[in-house]
Amino acid sequence: MTVRIVTDSTCDLPPDLVAAHGITVVPLTVIFGEAAFEDGVTITPVDFYRRLRTSPVLPRTSQPSVERFQQAYRAAGADGADIVSIHISSKLSGTLNSASVARETLKHDLHIDLIDSYNVSVGLGLIVLEAARAAAQGASLPDVVAVARRAMDRVTVYVAVDTLEYLQRGGRIGRARSLLGSILSIKPILTVDQGEVAPFERVRTRARAHARILELAAAMPRAKELFIAHGDLPDEAAAAAEGLRPRLPHTTLHTAYLGPVVGTYTGPGAFGVAALERE
Repeated sequence: MTVRIVTDSTCDLPPDLVAAHGITVVPLTVIFGEAAFEDGVTITPVDFYRRLRTSPVLPRTSQPSVERFQQAYRAAGADGADIVSIHISSKLSGTLNSASVARETLKHDLHIDLIDSYNVSVGLGLIVLEAARAAAQGASLPDVVAVARRAMDRVTVYVAVDTLEYLQRGGRIGRARSLLGSILSIKPILTVDQGEVAPFERVRTRARAHARILELAAAMPRAKELFIAHGDLPDEAAAAAEGLRPRLPHTTLHTAYLGPVVGTYTGPGAFGVAALERE
């Protein structure tokens, strides 16, 4: 039985990887005032950051509707394929709830397994890619689910943000709240722990924070695959990837934007890594 992978746009996977692996991506929505945009569909990361820097109001986000998931599931399972649907941490978004309701309405027509990744952005993306590769190799639905769940335990995420303002205003600050009130020159490095944003380190200056992110990446020799993710810093991310290649010769390296939904909370100038350790 064919297995197809569905995820949501907070995975921040580049379009070429999504297409190459046959992944269905259900978009969340970013809202500036009265203007709503579907993440990765009607707004690109480049357009998003341009708008974020100039907008008089901060954006807000909205999870996909149940109907959007129903459409995605019907299309993915049109030929009788089973579906594994892997999503942003339920502690950060209600996306999984929409997916769950949609699955329930289609339970007599389609076999859909839902997975809460307890992760976000390219941390989620790495899990999705592992599942998609297993599906492409002919793995059964239970085996694809098992691959995804094992990957969840092997993903590490670090991100340096210029300011906690976006996370705080967006209500996604989690345990990183303890860093609020730090002097302005301190740049927080955050991680994802048990599905929520958590503090990792505090570093003085943006340059040192970004250098520390690359130190953490270089200290992962067992990484099978690694993303450098950024909030509109494509040149810096590309240079960082080139610098890491000799230090991580057995690791597949990618760069990716922190997309519109994730960027709503991390803000412009964020810089991070997500790595999947080998089994």
